[in-house]
Amino acid sequence: MKRGWLVVAALVVAAAVTLGTGTLWAVQENVPEITGEVWIKSSQPEKLAFLVGAGSVVAIEHHIDLKEADDPSRFTQGWVEAFKDKKWAEIAKQIDDYFAANPDKTDRLVVEVIWRELIAPNMKIQEAKQ
Repeated sequence: MKRGWLVVAALVVAAAVTLGTGTLWAVQENVPEITGEVWIKSSQPEKLAFLVGAGSVVAIEHHIDLKEADDPSRFTQGWVEAFKDKKWAEIAKQIDDYFAANPDKTDRLVVEVIWRELIAPNMKIQEAKQ
């Protein structure tokens, strides 16, 4: 469980650093949460930078889990399975499509949307196949 919080904390830091516009949000007093509202206003390069940063954190955590012979967390394992054959732009489009279809839910965190709308449904499909 401790590592799960480490992953979440690292994702927040990655988001703050990658979506800064000209300055690093990580050093500013008011760091915005990366919600759908922020996502929608972000440029394509900013969205891709967020996903690359988040994906890098997840990949590092996943490899540490595998090396230490621990079971990977559900989040990291789910991320790997859901996105192993996808390009960053495809994932960004899935997130864009979610917020376009749900304009009343732009207050949701992008990481929550990734987990609940993209990863978790894929995990259920994988579990059903086993």
